[in-house]
Amino acid sequence: MPFPFSRDLTFRVAVTAALLLAPQAGAQQATPLEQLTAPLQPNLQAPADLVLDRVPDRNLEVVTDGRTAAGSLARRYGVTPGAVRLLDRRDGLRLFRVQLPPREIARQPQRPSSVRTYVVRAGDTMGRVASRFGLTLVDLLSANLDRTSLDDLPVGSTLNIPTGQPGLLVKIKPGQSALSLIAGYGADLVATARVNDVLPTELEVGDELLLPGIRAESFAQTLAEKREAERQAQMARERQLKYERYLAWKKQKERDRLEEKYAAQARYEKYLAWKNSPERRAQMEAYERQAQYEAAQAAARERQVAQTPQRTAVSAASSGSVRSGLAWPMRSYRLTSRYGERDIAFHRQFFHGGIDLAAPYGTPIYAAAAGTVTQSGYGAFGLNVWTTGGDSTLIYGHMSRAAVSAGQRVEQGQLLGYVGCTGVCTGPHLHFEVRIGGETINPLGLLP
Repeated sequence: MPFPFSRDLTFRVAVTAALLLAPQAGAQQATPLEQLTAPLQPNLQAPADLVLDRVPDRNLEVVTDGRTAAGSLARRYGVTPGAVRLLDRRDGLRLFRVQLPPREIARQPQRPSSVRTYVVRAGDTMGRVASRFGLTLVDLLSANLDRTSLDDLPVGSTLNIPTGQPGLLVKIKPGQSALSLIAGYGADLVATARVNDVLPTELEVGDELLLPGIRAESFAQTLAEKREAERQAQMARERQLKYERYLAWKKQKERDRLEEKYAAQARYEKYLAWKNSPERRAQMEAYERQAQYEAAQAAARERQVAQTPQRTAVSAASSGSVRSGLAWPMRSYRLTSRYGERDIAFHRQFFHGGIDLAAPYGTPIYAAAAGTVTQSGYGAFGLNVWTTGGDSTLIYGHMSRAAVSAGQRVEQGQLLGYVGCTGVCTGPHLHFEVRIGGETINPLGLLP
């Protein structure tokens, strides 16, 4: 039966063995094709292409049938027709040698030897690196056209540093050539060849080309404008943040003001509730009884003084107008807190040495007795006026405005000032206090 050598591995092995054994067979008279096919006779039929060997000089020996031309074989292996050579033919078979093209060796992109690589360190900017290597910022940017910022340099990234004549460093892209770039940028051909130490015609796509004398001034201007735009944007963001903080502060102040207002209203309502409470009325009754008792004691002392004329004269001289009688310091008022009363937290913490007479803001206050003004201004009782006559002192506290000044002589009934709520105060009122010999006494025992 026919031997299918075009598809049978046995034929390939046999032909390869024949190729290797042919020199030792001593058949110098046989053609190369006869030497290859003799061991396979008589069952040989015309094969399709059969590659017999691939030798180190990149030659292929191919056995084909008689119908395959050299041109078809050249197209099949991607070579020119001159690379295919017929070695022998016999019985419808042909032996060709195909010369394959040499393998291409990967080529490294070229770059000018005067350009070195610098690895960015922490704190570097384009300006600082340029100053470090004695370059202008524009010259450094001309060798680093891939930069997007004058300030943002990631640590570990690289920069191109021209160590010789500076210029524009470009990479040749597909569709470009060194000559087209030199012409396009208007660079000097001889100077470019000298700086790059290579003929421009020898450079290929992917190589780097330094164009001396060409400076990327417009590129530097673009990055400078970008930096300024970023600075302006940052300033705008900071202004917006400040404004938002101001609005938040203003809102908080308004919230605090309202909370204080509501708290003051709550304290006032608590005070009104306390003022009208049964406990308050009981305290007022107790103080009234105390006042009556003190009035009786004062009357007894007056009778005793009347029985001793000499002491009475001395006492009257020393106490001045207070002992001769006080007048109420206001025409219209409400007695809201008595002498020694512990009606509010402040009076529980500090002894209340006078009486409180409540009245609207601006109500006139008059001198309860004649005397000399010793103090007129802010003091222990807010805006207060102090008058002295003999060894007695009268205090008018929490005024909104004073009508007299220190050193002034006043008579009983003379205007001293107006009701207010200065100092420690829960509402507009007059704190009226009487001191004799520096000690407080209950004014109600001396008032009519």
